[in-house]
Amino acid sequence: MISDKGGKNTPTNADDITTMSDKRLRVQITEEDLLCANRCGFYGNPQWKGRCSKCWQAYQIQEKKSQDFAKNRELLSFDKSDSRRRQSTESRTYKIKAMLRKPSGTGDGYSNTAGGLLPSVSDSTRYRELSEESRNGCDRFDEFMRKSLPQTSASEISRQTHHAVDKIIENAYGQVSMDDLSGMVQRFYQTLSDKIRHNSTLLNDTSVYVTLEEIMAEIEEFVCVRTYNKLFCASSDEEAADLQLQDRIRSLHWVTGGFLETTLDFSHQAVRDKIDEAITEMIDMNSHRSAGKKLRCLVRCSKLIFEALKERAPASADEYLPVLIYVILRGNPPLIQSNVTFISRFALPSRVMSGESGYYFTNLSCALQFIQNMNAESLKMPKDEFEAYTSGRQVPPLNEKNCGCNQALHVMDKSLSDIRSLVEEQKKLLGRITCFHEQIEK
Repeated sequence: MISDKGGKNTPTNADDITTMSDKRLRVQITEEDLLCANRCGFYGNPQWKGRCSKCWQAYQIQEKKSQDFAKNRELLSFDKSDSRRRQSTESRTYKIKAMLRKPSGTGDGYSNTAGGLLPSVSDSTRYRELSEESRNGCDRFDEFMRKSLPQTSASEISRQTHHAVDKIIENAYGQVSMDDLSGMVQRFYQTLSDKIRHNSTLLNDTSVYVTLEEIMAEIEEFVCVRTYNKLFCASSDEEAADLQLQDRIRSLHWVTGGFLETTLDFSHQAVRDKIDEAITEMIDMNSHRSAGKKLRCLVRCSKLIFEALKERAPASADEYLPVLIYVILRGNPPLIQSNVTFISRFALPSRVMSGESGYYFTNLSCALQFIQNMNAESLKMPKDEFEAYTSGRQVPPLNEKNCGCNQALHVMDKSLSDIRSLVEEQKKLLGRITCFHEQIEK
């Protein structure tokens, strides 16, 4: 079945077509599979070991307690004499360093780091120039607060939010882990949401027309936009993981040529157009800073997928995931893993735990995990054949399935159809010219 590049790949008989059809990968996942592993009723996420954000936070807290307990037991097991000797050594070292250290000024905004030559973290954060996106984000947030809430409530919420953003950036400079920063942001969301929810004066104000969800959405957008440069793809490990996934998707692009079973009917131009639009929305996700706007790109992409599916027949939820995988493989969206990680860490919990966006986001996480785990066994083909296609040494043979979703072949087919139409029009025109000449001669 493997053919070299440039060779003829068309199957010679029906058996070849049947064989290729049997190899098509069927992806099936149920609603139950998407739910939290703790069965709390919310959507889970592969990045959180199948848990929802709340259960994942509780799991992390428990894990930290276990690790701290283990460390304490290890420390307590040391011999007391060793501890006293260590304390004595540290004391002598401290005295020597204290004698050698240069005196530093107080109240000048500088720390003792590097001999007092570097400004403190808080000052460098406070006085650094904001980017255009951050300035626009500040203006939008302040305008929303000013127009939507009473002055007292708006000022207090704005003050707490700006303070939280400063603390997040300060901790990001201080090399705090992304998981800890995520926990800090999520606790801030929860604390501020509870304060607003229990503010009877604000809730009973008839001049307030915005909901708690709308207020928290604006707060989330402001936090994400202001801290984006510090929180998105913040480590070299995350960047390397993105590049690795991008290479992986590029090497698996051939899977879109009929090896992935979908119910899309590519013979319809409307289907091809909807899929192209869905790919554009998926790629556009990386151009936004707000977790909410990234999720809205995913929602629009998903709705376009369902519209494409409906061109053939009424669409079901089971048909969504295979097409989402197809869209990712076709589009190879930039930094998709970092975007998913950013959303899972810093979006409002309600966005990823339930509702429309939560369902689509969980499917996206599953699709990425599926692509990373895709191998010869899952595609029902020999390992050497899979490696040959993945490395680009050979190309899959053409068949009725992958011809149906090959965009280049559709363009060629349309061009041939246009040429045939032009030839027919030319024949009709020549016929009329001939009749005209005959009439003149008479």
